[in-house]
Amino acid sequence: MIGRIPTLLKRSEEKYAIGLQYITPDLEEGEYISLSECTISPSEVGGLAKVGNVVVEDDQVSQFIEAGVIGNDYYVKFKTTTSGGNVYEDSIFVKVREH
Repeated sequence: MIGRIPTLLKRSEEKYAIGLQYITPDLEEGEYISLSECTISPSEVGGLAKVGNVVVEDDQVSQFIEAGVIGNDYYVKFKTTTSGGNVYEDSIFVKVREH
């Protein structure tokens, strides 16, 4: 998805996992995800928050999120490293709304 950031709407009381899947050409045959870190910006009191650590499963990374200030927008950023030494930085744009 070149040039586009996935966007989702979330209610402040919801808590669930969001994440990304890496496919060819990001992962070559036999290559796997060795590490992933997640950050949320902006960081604010009562804002969108991580619950636990990033989960890496096969070709996917995910992070449980909760809370968020109604009307605010956040970037959930994943920095993912593969066994082949590739490093990807991807984001998901989260809009907290009462939809």
